[in-house]
Amino acid sequence: MRRFLTLLAGGVLWVSIATPALAQREDPLLTMPDGQAIINISATERLEVEQDLLVATLAVQIVDRDPRAVQNQINQTMSKALSRAQKVSSVKSSTGAYQVYEYTEPRTKERKWRGQQSLTLKSKAADDLLGLAGDLQDLGLNMNGLTYMLAPETAARIQDQLMEAALAQLQSRAERAAKALGKSKAELREINVQGQTPQPYAMPMARMEMAMASDSMAAPVAAAGESTITLTVSARALLKP
Repeated sequence: MRRFLTLLAGGVLWVSIATPALAQREDPLLTMPDGQAIINISATERLEVEQDLLVATLAVQIVDRDPRAVQNQINQTMSKALSRAQKVSSVKSSTGAYQVYEYTEPRTKERKWRGQQSLTLKSKAADDLLGLAGDLQDLGLNMNGLTYMLAPETAARIQDQLMEAALAQLQSRAERAAKALGKSKAELREINVQGQTPQPYAMPMARMEMAMASDSMAAPVAAAGESTITLTVSARALLKP
């Protein structure tokens, strides 16, 4: 905005002149041609989708007075576990944080060392993962979490489908509004898409000190649930005569 200063007797008068840049920022309702109208509309689509990705987190935990013994046992156990996991091609495996720290036993006040490392398994082949998890538990790893979730690529595909459906619904609503107001054309403007995918939650399991059982560990079980994907599309519709 350019400002011009005009001096008058006994005072000062400010005169403001709107520039083209300011005019562009004005409300389109004030500048649109006669006969046109703008409406704000929105549409929400929801879909229940069966969860297709099973995720398990196992960990080895060792306690000893000697930190070297703690680390050595963790290294040996995790080496066997990772080697076993990598033989199952349908299951993706990755190691997690490796921690070793000293602590004091509350009752005896004895100083000891505790170490732990986790291993995460992911697969759409649930039976393969559950069988592998049982083998790893037999090696001495504890199950820290086991949950189903929606695979990221599945969630993205469903969101695209919901977006297409919501846009079609918006266009239909805009055309119905145009017809009700005696207009002949409706165009969607300033479209905004907001999607929501539920976050996975792994059920925590009680921590246990590692104990080597003489009998083989039975495989864990899991049943898939459903995730609700919600997507909302909003827009301004321009109605023309």
